[in-house]
Amino acid sequence: MRYFWSTVAVAAAVLAGQLLSRLTPLPNLSMVFLMAVLLAAVRFGMWPAVYASVLSFLVYNFLFIEPRYTFGVTEPHELLALLIFLVVAVTTSALAGRIRDQVRVAAERMRSTRRLYEFTRKLSGLADADAIADGAAGEIHTSLARPTVVLLNQGGKLALAGAWPPDDELDASSTSAAEWAFACNEPAGAGTSVLGNAPWLFVPLRTRRESLGVVGVAHNRDRAPLDSEARVLLDTMAEQVAAALERASLGREMVSARAAAETERVRNTLLASISHDFRTPLASILGSATSLIEYGDRLQAPTQRDLLGQIKHEAEGLDEMVRNLLAIARIDAGALELRYDWVDLRDVVERVASAARRRGAAQRVEVMMPAAQPMIRADATLVEQALNNVVNNAILHTPAETRVAIDAVVAAATVSLRVTDDGPGIPAEFLPRVFDRFARPFGSKPARADGGEGSGLGLAIAKGIVEAHRGTVAAESPVGAGRGTRVILTFPHEEERS
Repeated sequence: MRYFWSTVAVAAAVLAGQLLSRLTPLPNLSMVFLMAVLLAAVRFGMWPAVYASVLSFLVYNFLFIEPRYTFGVTEPHELLALLIFLVVAVTTSALAGRIRDQVRVAAERMRSTRRLYEFTRKLSGLADADAIADGAAGEIHTSLARPTVVLLNQGGKLALAGAWPPDDELDASSTSAAEWAFACNEPAGAGTSVLGNAPWLFVPLRTRRESLGVVGVAHNRDRAPLDSEARVLLDTMAEQVAAALERASLGREMVSARAAAETERVRNTLLASISHDFRTPLASILGSATSLIEYGDRLQAPTQRDLLGQIKHEAEGLDEMVRNLLAIARIDAGALELRYDWVDLRDVVERVASAARRRGAAQRVEVMMPAAQPMIRADATLVEQALNNVVNNAILHTPAETRVAIDAVVAAATVSLRVTDDGPGIPAEFLPRVFDRFARPFGSKPARADGGEGSGLGLAIAKGIVEAHRGTVAAESPVGAGRGTRVILTFPHEEERS
């Protein structure tokens, strides 16, 4: 087809020459044919232009050089002009064709560079190995217009991680070529010296540390093999895929390292807090018990009762801390077992308030439950522990003259227990983290260890217990007049069955 249109260009030059000859006598019409040669060179390349040059030489000689309609030349200068025209035409066609080929190659390289840039940009937004493999298969298929597969190393064996079209399957020879390319870290399959009869070409995905897998493109017999530009593009894309996979692997390792570091930090914080919170009551118990043992017969009865009361009080505090630690351990392990029963929240609230007063809370603990209070299906012991932690937290972080009120709000499908104090409140920057473990407002210095709150576990445990009941927790501060804190424990409820 290119030679046909080159012939058409020469024919158009002949018509133009005939027309110009009739309009005005011209000493030399070779420039008209040279235009046809240049058009063929620019449009169709070097060899169609050379063909047009020779054809123009013959037609120009036959139709426009005396004697006309023969290939003979009578005048020496006409022969010289004809030969110079042929040389100029062939040289011009060669130069123009070469420039055209260079422009085409430059345009293809620019498109390849653009595709590679888009390919790298898309891979940079993926963090999962399977997503990278799937995205890479699609992009390589689009760039090379060939079916593409990506196989990744899983436990020392290659597994199909991405393919486009998705239904591509590998035969035995292709599988062998892929395994060889992965094991030897060299290309294998179609177009190579290793298993060259395989219908797929496989390029290894290698990094400085290891080989991560292979990427393969199909070589159909009805298609031409990959040219040098396409092969370079494939190798470059394979390098980018390997880099993206390595980045994803390093990202996973970084996340694991951060998780391990955070676990170690939490463990150290927990050990330090527990050692401090246990040491204080144990020292009090040890001192009181030693006094009773060594000086019991010389101590008056009120003093002995006071020492025994201190032992009992501190032992209760230790028991509460141990229960909280066991609770947080069960929450972490997902082993928090709920013993559901119908629970009267009024009884739970009264027990928690009585326990707070019995422990000598300086704050005024008030109960304001509504008259109509529905029963809820819950674990009574855990609900009491959650509410007790919230009340103890309010007592621990508020001055002695503070009022701590416990009430409930009943909705259509929920019951919310609210613990409200009129203390200084929670700083705004700390409020979103109030239910985190080991969370304490900046500068907070608890004067006592009460139910794990010295370790910052009380509210975290309450949150875990409520969420195990399919409920929610929330904190508000300030409550009114720029002061106060309210912690809300919301439980679902249903109609009691008779």
